[in-house]
Amino acid sequence: MNLYNITAKKEFMNKLLMTDTFDCFLLKEATIKTANTVSINGKENKEFYSDDDVSLSPYEYAAFGKMRPLLLNLIKGRTTPLLIKLVMYAMPPLADNILNDTAASVDYLTLTIQYSEGQMSATTAVAYNTFTLDKDADNKWDTYVSRTYFND
Repeated sequence: MNLYNITAKKEFMNKLLMTDTFDCFLLKEATIKTANTVSINGKENKEFYSDDDVSLSPYEYAAFGKMRPLLLNLIKGRTTPLLIKLVMYAMPPLADNILNDTAASVDYLTLTIQYSEGQMSATTAVAYNTFTLDKDADNKWDTYVSRTYFND
């Protein structure tokens, strides 16, 4: 697990919400606090879609790219939000690519982005489906996020 303090907030938010940089993620949940607090459960309601609907996702959670316009609409404006919290999971193809030969059983590779009280950070985590002392998945995920999003 790594914590990244984001100092270039405007540039990071532009990359997050105005480009497809983070479209390889699923949105598990989002909380946006402005004049009101909006909480989004990213779990897709499969019963909403018809059987032949092409927008039906094969994943449990909504693609971040699909949710990005909604999030941007909630955040944009002259006044900075009081709180932004996004919990995202790497899409399975990305997770499989990162973990290619890892022995541990992993449910999700998580990236949590949070803005509060003028501070912005991102935190990585790995959700295992069994107990393990093997931290190879954590190391691979941290290395990927560091190199891809934070240029370390």
